[in-house]
Amino acid sequence: MKHRELGNLLRISRCFDIYRRQQLKDVDIYPALHLFVSHVCRHPGCNQETLAEALCVDKTTVAHHLAKLEEKGYITRRVAESDARCRQVYPTEKALAIYPQLRAAYDAFYDGLLESLTPEDREAVERLSEALYRNARGMV
Repeated sequence: MKHRELGNLLRISRCFDIYRRQQLKDVDIYPALHLFVSHVCRHPGCNQETLAEALCVDKTTVAHHLAKLEEKGYITRRVAESDARCRQVYPTEKALAIYPQLRAAYDAFYDGLLESLTPEDREAVERLSEALYRNARGMV
C-alpha cells in the first residue's frame, strides 16, 4: 500500500515526460532542457544555484545543461554585478520564442491531469503534494 501512492506519482512524472516529448518534438532541445528554459524565462537573471534548487538538480547538472543551452543560443550567462563569483542566467529571444509553446504543453498536461477532479480534490492535491515535496526536500 505505502509504495503504491509514490509509485503513482512517479508514473505521472513519466507520463508527463512522454507527453512533453510528443508535444514538443519540433523543439530542437531535448526534454530535460525544457524545464531549464521555462524557469529562466519566468525568472530572468536567476543564478545557477537558485536554478539547481528550484529544479532539484545538482549544480554540476545545471552547469552542463546551461552550457548546452548557451551553445544552442537559448540562454546567456553574465557575471553578476553584485558578486563576480556568481553568474546570472538570462533567456535569449530564441528561448522567449519557444516559451509559449512549452507553457502551452505544460498547461494542457496539467489541465488534463486535473480535469475530472472537483475543486475540493484539486485543493487537496495541491496541499498534499506541497507537503510531500517539503518532506522530500528535507531528505536531500
